[in-house]
Amino acid sequence: MSAAHEARLIADGVHWLGGCLVANAPGQEVHYHVSAYLVVGARASILVDTGDPAHLPVVMEQLDTALGGRPLDYIFPTHPEIPHAGNLPGLLERYPSALVVGDVRDYLLHFPEYEDRFISKAAGECLDLGGREFRFLTAFIRDLENTLWGYDSGAGMLFVSDGFSYIHDVPAPEEDDEPVHLPGQCRMLSGEMPVPPTVEQAAYGTGRALYWTKFVDVVPAFEQVRETLEALPVRFVGPAHGNVIDDVEGMLMTSLAAHRQVYEGRVL
Repeated sequence: MSAAHEARLIADGVHWLGGCLVANAPGQEVHYHVSAYLVVGARASILVDTGDPAHLPVVMEQLDTALGGRPLDYIFPTHPEIPHAGNLPGLLERYPSALVVGDVRDYLLHFPEYEDRFISKAAGECLDLGGREFRFLTAFIRDLENTLWGYDSGAGMLFVSDGFSYIHDVPAPEEDDEPVHLPGQCRMLSGEMPVPPTVEQAAYGTGRALYWTKFVDVVPAFEQVRETLEALPVRFVGPAHGNVIDDVEGMLMTSLAAHRQVYEGRVL
């Protein structure tokens, strides 16, 4: 397994899974995170997002290693898009006792054969994993109406789906606008990167990945994020796209400033 696809233990019971898609920028190779996270408690486990279908064999291997022979109990796609739910069919077949949890209103249309395995969970509801609690949260920054965030009490980790992603270099206009990074940086925490993300980098990705932010003042949303951080001790933030964030306060301020730039029209 390549370094870009190796899992990383973030904290006790939380594994950073998934992999990176590879693209080419002028003169160099760049990578793009499509992350999933496994939380393992004494009684049960939950997979947050499923990874990209291109990484299904990788995700299966990572799960086998991290679970150590235990079953996968819950799968939580944060919303029904390919990077977040694309591996559901393979995972449901591989783990016949696993239940899909979250806002599952649309999944029956795609997978009617698994009707009895979709369990609706709303923001505020919790799962007891044994020695730790997984809580479903409102997604204050989202690209689909049925997006949810999650929180693991054991590691103090907030899972934010498409929120808080950023690119590492603002590309030229003709280049890709995904939140890319260089080879060798795939499993680094944000604080381990050579330089911390800038407001400009965060704004560039936000304005394109979450186009609605050009028209909506997100200050009230960030006030709700702040209230959540005050209510729940958060040590790490796990986005689906971008490095795991260990400087939570710093990235919160960077992301807020980035959204303000987008809303005020100061991003090309």
